[in-house]
Amino acid sequence: MKKTLLLTALVILTIACGSQNSGMSHNGKNSEKSDDQEYRDRFQNAKELIGREKYSSAILNIDHMTALQLNNGDYTPQRYKAMILQVTGEKEEANLIYQSIIKATDASDDERKKAEQLMLINNQKKAPLIKEIDRLKDSTEFKDAIKVIEVPPMFPGCENLPQETWNKCMSRGVAKHIVRTIDVDIAQVTSNTGFIRSYVNYEIDTTGHISHIKATGKNKFLNLEAHRVMAQLPQVTPGYIEGEKVPVSYTIPIRFTVN
Repeated sequence: MKKTLLLTALVILTIACGSQNSGMSHNGKNSEKSDDQEYRDRFQNAKELIGREKYSSAILNIDHMTALQLNNGDYTPQRYKAMILQVTGEKEEANLIYQSIIKATDASDDERKKAEQLMLINNQKKAPLIKEIDRLKDSTEFKDAIKVIEVPPMFPGCENLPQETWNKCMSRGVAKHIVRTIDVDIAQVTSNTGFIRSYVNYEIDTTGHISHIKATGKNKFLNLEAHRVMAQLPQVTPGYIEGEKVPVSYTIPIRFTVN
């Protein structure tokens, strides 16, 4: 039976973004809002509601924004609505929105790509759960695997570094991937909650591809974004134990926060 080695990647990503305009004039009084300003304020409010998991209220704000018809090719609010529907079990409704974004001629390539990635996750059958980390760490199988591991999964180029740095090189590669791929704007959902952390368990299989992704944390919306990001991890060199390719499991925390 092949062994699965569990490694904990000690990488915490802080996804930061700036604070938003309060909508106040320089003398501290509310200025008269244009439709465009109301659109931005509604979206910011929707993100704050998502951070508090007030999903129904967030959707009401997004629907009001849609009624203003001021998206100007910005389909991010609609994608957020689809993500809410996805994490609350309304998968068919979420797919309809993703499909509309993919077909929209004025949507950006990046927005269409994210919609495609999320729809792929939405349509996946539920993968078998990865074994509990705490139980594995104390198991004889895990301890035996640690003793005989020869080569951990690695990004191209890591193999040219000293052996004792291979795991760190892999962790740095994953961290860089997350920073490049994550939707930075999505961190604004934490503006009223300080920070929210998602834990992503995943496996690098014997072909070097990522599989069995499971993101957990108190905010399902952010868990879905963490899942989307990790699903785009490029193929790496698989791990070896006793000269044989083996699946290797990881857990990585991603912390969403606003500066």
